[in-house]
Amino acid sequence: MNEVKTCPHCHNAVDEKDNYCRFCGRSLKPGRGFFYSHSGIILAALVLGPFALPLVWLSKIISTPAKWIYTLLLLLLGVYLAVALYHIFLLMQDATQLLLNGGLPTL
Repeated sequence: MNEVKTCPHCHNAVDEKDNYCRFCGRSLKPGRGFFYSHSGIILAALVLGPFALPLVWLSKIISTPAKWIYTLLLLLLGVYLAVALYHIFLLMQDATQLLLNGGLPTL
């Protein structure tokens, strides 16, 4: 007997040859949507920073060497952002101390 394939998102009937659901437009093959492509991962990295790393490893489009390169770049971006946030914290702490001590010191 022929089993009817349904969309995992909207549960409408879809054809076996379809890559995307004609009703909701979502990908029928996990790991093959736009966000799993090179351009999608770069866009996600610009928006999410190192939190885009799961998209890299869930992708079925990108090769393993490319996944390692993206991982290295995203980890470097994460370290850079952490150091930048630490420096911002120190600047804010210094500014707070100056304000609490009555402003700028006199020479």
